[in-house]
Amino acid sequence: MSEKRGIRMLAVSGCLGYGFTETAFDAGLQSGIDFIACDAGSMDPGPWYLGAGKPYVSEQALRRDLEIMLAGARRVGVPVIIGSAGGGGATPHVAILERLIREIAAERGLHFKLAVISSVPDRDLVAERLKQDRIRPLENVPPLTPETLDQTDVMVAMMGAEPLQAALRGGADVVLAGRCSDSALFAAIPLMQGYPAGPAWHLGKTIECGGAIVRPKIGQDCVIGHLDDDGFEVEPGHPDKRCTPESVAAHTLYENPSPYDFIEPSGVVDTRDATYTALDDRRVRVTGSQYNRAEKYTVKLEGVRCVGHRSIMIAGIRDSRLIEEIHSFCDAMNDRVVTEARNLGIADSDWTLTIRRYGLDGVLGPLEPRRSEPGHELGLVLDVVGRTEEIAASVLAKARYIGMHTEFKGRLSSSGNLAMPFSPSDISVGSAWEFSLWHAMELDDPCEIFPITFSEV
Repeated sequence: MSEKRGIRMLAVSGCLGYGFTETAFDAGLQSGIDFIACDAGSMDPGPWYLGAGKPYVSEQALRRDLEIMLAGARRVGVPVIIGSAGGGGATPHVAILERLIREIAAERGLHFKLAVISSVPDRDLVAERLKQDRIRPLENVPPLTPETLDQTDVMVAMMGAEPLQAALRGGADVVLAGRCSDSALFAAIPLMQGYPAGPAWHLGKTIECGGAIVRPKIGQDCVIGHLDDDGFEVEPGHPDKRCTPESVAAHTLYENPSPYDFIEPSGVVDTRDATYTALDDRRVRVTGSQYNRAEKYTVKLEGVRCVGHRSIMIAGIRDSRLIEEIHSFCDAMNDRVVTEARNLGIADSDWTLTIRRYGLDGVLGPLEPRRSEPGHELGLVLDVVGRTEEIAASVLAKARYIGMHTEFKGRLSSSGNLAMPFSPSDISVGSAWEFSLWHAMELDDPCEIFPITFSEV
């Protein structure tokens, strides 16, 4: 009877720079893992980070996590895979992490073969695929037009497992990938070794956020995944923490419109028949996951365009009379700002004002079903995006003044019903970006837009 196969992997953290305990990391290394992987990015913080080329965690935090990972991996001789480098995965983001990796290697005397995978697609190729009708919008997104593509300043494509596998086949000890499927970081090696796709991808999805499936959920931490031919097991790296069937299954609801279908470039993970069983008070086994291969290989395109400059102001309201009149008050504010901006010679098309009312409908906006039930406090965020920094500042200054002096029914004082917690009250946020690409593009080859650069470090 042949021995049952198995492969073990360590998910270091939900995001590089979010941190983890060295206790859990060392326990993972000592458990006999075959590779280490960590996601390093997301689009959850919005379009600014991709457009500005900045990470959304500090370099200090990135360096701390990287140093422990690289030193530990070289100590036990296993590969490291990092995806969505620097947050957005565009060229500046990847460059930041590559610099940190080289600096750490020099300081620690570490030597390895580094593979860096770009995820910035060629603009002419994207335009050609658009002409060929091989780009489709994702849910609730309009179809892509040549004009929108031209307006897109920065774009990346989310790679699947194949570019990672190509880097590993090229002998890489450390793989630094641009924008990348989180699950692919953990599925790439098992798929190369012939493990079934359903459990491999589902395990990747389960541990891509590290300690998110661990209880107690105190910060981020390491999780160990063990894959075999029939399913997979997960357990916390830290001896004082545990996984439960509920905590593991709950992650299928995270960042997914459906808990049963996880879309990857090469297919869809189907968890409808998955079962979650507690092996003991720390470990959970999952079986029954399926993988349905897609007819066409597609990658998600993410892109942003700069729409000007943003300035904001934050204020609080605790006057019950004003809260009762908040809808008409905001309408009056908006009308007065339009008039005052025109008086300054600023065209309507050069700015936007959004009034966000936290405590009423600040999260859901017009979709909020309880808009008529405000509490006794409201927080206002005046959000102005102007064509230039000067326009944004000018319009916001008017909006702030108008907010303090606009009349409302039942007012007792002459003015000044907004409380501002900060001075200066008007805050320049910098360049303003919006998503312009959120589409799926067909590829002829899974690696065709993801060039790899190898180097000895």
